[in-house]
Amino acid sequence: MSNINDYLNTRAEELMVYKMPRNESLMNEIFEFDPRNLEAISAADISKYAIGLAQFLIFFASQINATRVKLLQKNRVIETYISQSDIKARTKAEKRNKVIEASPELKQIEVDIEALEAEVKMTENLEKYYIELIQSFKRELTRREHEMKFTRDERRL
Repeated sequence: MSNINDYLNTRAEELMVYKMPRNESLMNEIFEFDPRNLEAISAADISKYAIGLAQFLIFFASQINATRVKLLQKNRVIETYISQSDIKARTKAEKRNKVIEASPELKQIEVDIEALEAEVKMTENLEKYYIELIQSFKRELTRREHEMKFTRDERRL
């Protein structure tokens, strides 16, 4: 597994997978933003929020993908042990349980799998919500742009 991890780390570096910053202070500012104060915030700040969220979305997706890869690897380890085991059982699930119970290492891997599966489930669909928030900020910028254009056109008349 070391060779696979080395390969994945090298590819992640080449593809700049983990290069996106995790700007916690900006994200806190965005998530604490009160929409009732929308008119008081500048367009530059709204743009900053949209870009910050887009960067965070890239970071977020890379972290979830890394979790999915770990989950895949751990499941593969267990499946390998099960296929190589000569323990007899009536069903695949029963054989899986017996093989895992026979090995403290596999018990720990099973606990890790449960945690990783819970993490994936916990973060499921969050990307959609971040995208919707980005789109909302972009719509606000467009609304302001149209409003300014309308005001300029009104003055000309």
